[in-house]
Amino acid sequence: MNAGISSGKPAQTTVAFPMLPLLYVLLMIPLGLAVSASAEPSKLTGEALRQAVSGKTVLIATPIGSLPIRYNSNGTMTGRAPAFVASLGTKRDRGQWWIADDRLCQRWYRWLAAEQHCFKLQHAGPIVYWLRDDGLSGTATIASPQ
Repeated sequence: MNAGISSGKPAQTTVAFPMLPLLYVLLMIPLGLAVSASAEPSKLTGEALRQAVSGKTVLIATPIGSLPIRYNSNGTMTGRAPAFVASLGTKRDRGQWWIADDRLCQRWYRWLAAEQHCFKLQHAGPIVYWLRDDGLSGTATIASPQ
């Protein structure tokens, strides 16, 4: 066959893929994150629960931003709500917290009608999932002590 005559078949071209390993890594990172994010949450109970919150600030996720609650190691707590959250009545409150039956219990002096509420907590990475005794639930993060 003459080199100048086409055989009717498309010419084959070799293409190098030097970026293929990098592309593979970039595609696998989100998959790895999704797998780790979907890991089963682990329960916080007993002393581990106390250590998780004692002396730390828990940032409760709300549609309007985080609501910080400081859990002091002496069993007291303080909270500061955004100014436009009128439903709490006051911008700041304080109260008591304790651990009972593997739940974080608390009572504010003014907020939430000064009623006791207890929470079961689970964490998956930096996210804490909470379930209040009345069925209300949500997420939070625990900030490092300052």
